Amino acid sequence: MNWKSHALIGAILAFVLFYLLGSRDMLELIIIIFFGAISALVPDLDHDTSKGKKILDLVFISIVFFVLYFSQCGKSFCIPSLGAIGQLIIFFFAFLGVYFLFFRFFKPKHRGITHTLVSCFVFSVLIYLIAGWIMALASLTGYLSHLLADQHIKVI
Repeated sequence: MNWKSHALIGAILAFVLFYLLGSRDMLELIIIIFFGAISALVPDLDHDTSKGKKILDLVFISIVFFVLYFSQCGKSFCIPSLGAIGQLIIFFFAFLGVYFLFFRFFKPKHRGITHTLVSCFVFSVLIYLIAGWIMALASLTGYLSHLLADQHIKVI
């Protein structure tokens, strides 16, 4: 299955789930659709030529620049104060560093560890820590939709 199909299925399933759960706020639904679509591409991060990997790399880099630009540090680089938001930003950068190191140097085989339920739930917990339960549930839905569409689900 190609990246467009995975993203579309993840977006639709996340939308349907949250619509059935009673979400009617249009902005929230658009964000949920986005998270479902992006999360549906995550299992293919282990494939070097994956369009999803290229998109996710661009999304992660864009978020880093966005956070740095709006960090209220002026035009110079700074480390934000360690309040709740500062800790969240540092956690995000640590997660980003681990992501790039893992996929750069360890290169798991395609349909290996990223196509497991353990990875799905670890990813969802990380999203929960960063963005809360709504985005975590949307991410879980998108990720699981990929595994179901590939018909390639492993526990570990």
